[in-house]
Amino acid sequence: MTGSSAARRRGNLALGLVVVLVTLQLSWLLPTVPLLEPDEGRYLDIPRHMVESGDWVTPRLNGVLYFEKPPLHYWLTAGAITVFGVDEIAVRIWNALLAALGVGAVWGIATVWAGREVGLGAALVLGTSPLWVGLGRLGSLDIAVSFFITVTLGCVWLASRANGGWRERCLWWGAFAAAAGAVLTKGLIGVVIPAAITGLWVLVTRQWRLLLRVPWVSGTLLFFAFAAPWHVLASLRNPDFAWFYFVHEHLLRYATPVAERPGPWWYFIAVIALGMLPWTGLLPAALRISPTVRRWRQLADHGDGLFFLLWFGFVLAFFSASQSKLIPYMGPALPPLAILTGRALGSHWSARDGSRGMRLAWMLGTSVLTGLGGAFVLAGTGRVDRLGLGGQWTLWLLVAGGVTVALSTAASLSGWRSRWRHAAWLAAVAAVVVNLSFAGLALRLGEERSSEGVAKALRPLLGPEEPVFAYRDFQESLGPYLDRPVGIVGAVGELAFGVSHLSAAERLERFPTVDEFRPRWDSSQRVWLSVGRNWQRKMAADRLGHVEIVWEGRGRALVTNSPLPRSRQLGAASEGQAEMTNAPIGVPGAAER
Repeated sequence: MTGSSAARRRGNLALGLVVVLVTLQLSWLLPTVPLLEPDEGRYLDIPRHMVESGDWVTPRLNGVLYFEKPPLHYWLTAGAITVFGVDEIAVRIWNALLAALGVGAVWGIATVWAGREVGLGAALVLGTSPLWVGLGRLGSLDIAVSFFITVTLGCVWLASRANGGWRERCLWWGAFAAAAGAVLTKGLIGVVIPAAITGLWVLVTRQWRLLLRVPWVSGTLLFFAFAAPWHVLASLRNPDFAWFYFVHEHLLRYATPVAERPGPWWYFIAVIALGMLPWTGLLPAALRISPTVRRWRQLADHGDGLFFLLWFGFVLAFFSASQSKLIPYMGPALPPLAILTGRALGSHWSARDGSRGMRLAWMLGTSVLTGLGGAFVLAGTGRVDRLGLGGQWTLWLLVAGGVTVALSTAASLSGWRSRWRHAAWLAAVAAVVVNLSFAGLALRLGEERSSEGVAKALRPLLGPEEPVFAYRDFQESLGPYLDRPVGIVGAVGELAFGVSHLSAAERLERFPTVDEFRPRWDSSQRVWLSVGRNWQRKMAADRLGHVEIVWEGRGRALVTNSPLPRSRQLGAASEGQAEMTNAPIGVPGAAER
């Protein structure tokens, strides 16, 4: 076997291992973790209603109009519902698949840019980064829009390197189509971000002729053919749609604190630093593009690397300037950062070199991973009471923490000795262990924050005409678990727009204030109430008494306003779902939970 064929075989084996690691992380416990509030309940309930009603144009959350986001992800999830039913896997399966495809796209782009070693390094970095893996496991919109933006900009970059012909034209069309997919996933950022990055790149590198190669007419027609029909239909069917969707959800959410999600200027820098572990230590080397680049005017000579730098930098700056900040917003910044980091790693992959600063930064990044492993060990000893972990998870965290500490320490020492291939694989496996541990902790968190326990307790007890309400907060996973809309007492939140379109009678029936709800609670009709933390104190303050506690978990409880008949108690007990207790919380001084 020749040296080149042996190297290719080793490369294929390494790439296969990356595929195994990515698949393991994205599938581990995926159908088992309960729906996490609020995103997963929301993004399962909207498609559930679409399947049930047959209305694929007007999204509804908990039975009311909901125009905060466009429908592509809802449609994908609705398709999954027809296969898997209304459950956890339906809202997550597409995100796991798109996260894996995103790793594949990064591998392909990086390989074209700088060769197989860099492609392997980029795939390894993105496929083990906690933020990318976490978003790929969560039933939200962010990994989908990140994937479509990656495909859009990847097609733009590949088209700029093509030499005309149908291949280049198809790449441009792919960019327009993927941008339409991004717009249909999360709105105008799907076209604003790729257009701004491409424009900046052309401006800085002075590639004006590139604009003449873009099939503007056919590409624009393709974009609007995909993106426009839903927007037009939604506007025609709902007169208030255009203002709320374009002005409130795009302009005002970005430029004003209307969403009430503030954050300091360095918020997303911290998100990137933690979300890219254990590769954070390589970021300074990755962002230099080339060791010879020192001044801005020299960047035009490094157009390819500059494209990925502008891609990352614009996403970071764009969302940092926003008045609304959430961790998942950094999803589109991770692919270019993984490509640049893969270049920094791949350039030293087979050579024992690297500056002292690079080695020190690598050790700093891996030391944070070591600290995480130590935190897992501490949690496994039972000293973190907040987690409330059982025996099996305690043992898992002890083992996972010990393995993480050992692997990350070895990776740190290997990097210091410039054995980058060994360092990278050791760090990657340590990151995989951490990501699997986070998945296990998400299972524990889901048991506390999800409405699954309430729904399991309620199903065998619920009569056909008995109303169900969430008390003082919108528990978005409760509707999907019960397969029906629920009422909300004393809170509206993100449903304000939809509730404002209900009649006065409908609003009173489903979204009463506490004062409006009190007569119903005091009536002879049975009413079910799903309550959260500190519910006893709140209900006492709201003068809602004679409460029967049916079920209690760590973060939720199910209560009703009158004792259950013994026959229904026995039926519930046979299901193993409910436990009846009495709690005179309607008097001052009641115990607080």
